[in-house]
Amino acid sequence: MDVIEFISTVYLGDRGCRSILIDSWESEVKIGVDCISRVRSENWDCYIDEDIRDGYLVFENVRALKFDPAGYIPNDAINDMRAEALKNGVSKYLITMSIDSVDDLGDRTEVKISIHADSMALETSFPSERIVR
Repeated sequence: MDVIEFISTVYLGDRGCRSILIDSWESEVKIGVDCISRVRSENWDCYIDEDIRDGYLVFENVRALKFDPAGYIPNDAINDMRAEALKNGVSKYLITMSIDSVDDLGDRTEVKISIHADSMALETSFPSERIVR
């Protein structure tokens, strides 16, 4: 399944970013999410049978990663996730995410994350399992 189609099966409404893990040697970026739901119909419709609690969005064969604005750590609501196919020969997809960063005073800054990657998966925490469909 390509990344654009895969993202259309993921629901992240009212979900929070727990962590961002960068594995340079494996060329992976993992975004920890408090709960990831799957969309198995045209609408999410509160389907929870395949929910992944404390799971990860895994971006594979990552070639570039950018945070805008720099200096803020995404640690709150996930606002949006999209992908577009690239034809640059470097990576297959540009995935963009919007995640809030909230400081100790409650001030919010929207951080846009750009990830150039070739594929995507979901990962469960315990036991660890990669889901690619």
